Amino acid sequence: MKKLVAISIATAVLGLTACNNNPTHHQQTFGANTPSQTISIKQALSARDDSYVTIEGRILSQIDNDEYIIADESGQIRVEIDNHIWRGQNVSSQDKVRLYGEIDSEWNKTELKVRELTIVK
Repeated sequence: MKKLVAISIATAVLGLTACNNNPTHHQQTFGANTPSQTISIKQALSARDDSYVTIEGRILSQIDNDEYIIADESGQIRVEIDNHIWRGQNVSSQDKVRLYGEIDSEWNKTELKVRELTIVK
């Protein structure tokens, strides 16, 4: 009987040790999972289709209702910014903005579909 109790206790301890949820081994991130590293527009232009990137630059011009040209020192890219993305913010060509979005590459053009816009102070 004592052996059975000892084996049961040993099994329980080993089981609890194996189930230990140590965050240093498997750190998980939840939420938007936005890329924390900002890349240049030149790098964004060569990113694979449907990848998510973060870029910074200045808006040079508005092409259409929701399409703009943004530039940094490495180049320029066409971006699509839907009205709800602006969140009531006003941006001038003097303001530096950080854009997070999805690369949309087609055979003749690459653009960024913006999911989040932040004015860089």
